[in-house]
Amino acid sequence: MNQYKTKKYLFLITGMVMGGAERVMATIANEFAKRGNEVLIVTLKDSSSAYRLDSRVKIVGTKGNIQSKYKLIRVLKLILSGIKGFFYYLHYLKTYKPDVVLSFLTYSNLLAVITRLLFVRNVPVVISERADPLKRGNTIKKICEFIYPKADCLVCQSKRVGNYFRKLGGKANIKIIPNPVNLECVAQTVPEKRRNAIIAVGRLNTQKNFILLMEGFQEIKSGYSDYIVEIYGQGPEYNNLNKKIHDLHIENNIFLMGIKNNVMQSVNDAKLFVMTSDYEGFPNALVEAMASGLPVISTDFPTGVAKELIKDGVNGYVVPRNDKKELAKAMVKILSSPELQESMSKENRKIIKHLDTDKIIDKWRAVLNKEYLD
Repeated sequence: MNQYKTKKYLFLITGMVMGGAERVMATIANEFAKRGNEVLIVTLKDSSSAYRLDSRVKIVGTKGNIQSKYKLIRVLKLILSGIKGFFYYLHYLKTYKPDVVLSFLTYSNLLAVITRLLFVRNVPVVISERADPLKRGNTIKKICEFIYPKADCLVCQSKRVGNYFRKLGGKANIKIIPNPVNLECVAQTVPEKRRNAIIAVGRLNTQKNFILLMEGFQEIKSGYSDYIVEIYGQGPEYNNLNKKIHDLHIENNIFLMGIKNNVMQSVNDAKLFVMTSDYEGFPNALVEAMASGLPVISTDFPTGVAKELIKDGVNGYVVPRNDKKELAKAMVKILSSPELQESMSKENRKIIKHLDTDKIIDKWRAVLNKEYLD
């Protein structure tokens, strides 16, 4: 017998493409559907999903498309897509009649709150900040600072981001809910023997700052020449990163591996995972590395998630952004000590219980069912 009262939920998002926010939305939708609720995902793009959806989850999309090699045409398409998306979302608000709306990502969040304020006022709106709010352009940042606090509830992924929005005031209840560990992406066992490898995962763009990892490794290369660094991902910085590898003469040590599905399941026999990002929301790759039993190093990106997850010397190290010397020191501390690798591995596996899916879904259920008001 279902212990919870079933409800109708409308989830709003730009599109269900490959990404951390999209994966979490898929997880929430699937779990809510398993508990007997009705879930409809409305996207501002097409009705496909990069992530598996329960057969009971319905998904619809506006088929919005802003692709063009001409800037003016892209702008016009964006405006038309926005207008179309508004009427599409409004249609489902009125016909589906959800008990509550949950929105992810900037433009979807703005659309959900503005519609709540001006058009359909009887449906509560919960929005979630999935990125670093300070990394937006100035105009959109100001708009978000004005609109976001007018939601019924604003869910953030870290205490630091939650405090940022609390200082803005407004009526929104602010709650902190981290991402759950996706066990489908995590290695189930810890290897008996580790290979001389350092792992990094992420889109090949400037945000991830993989050049810092390359320069940090070069600092220690003389003592660890038998180690390799594997960077998994693809993106616009591929050529620049490849050039940097050759400029630093580390082409025998660092390799751009491309995309590999559920990468942690096959690389958790490495000795170290490193995240060198300049900014992040809540990095699933870091969490999955920890859950897979890898010792970890992360930069202290502004949302503060790294310091919430990592205790220096216990399960990894947090180093300053863009500091190759401190990164190199932290790498040596871990790579030079098999005992530390073993203890960090065991400690990091505990995150599976800490970020258990059922626990996280219960927090979302409480938020969406307005239990935060009790």
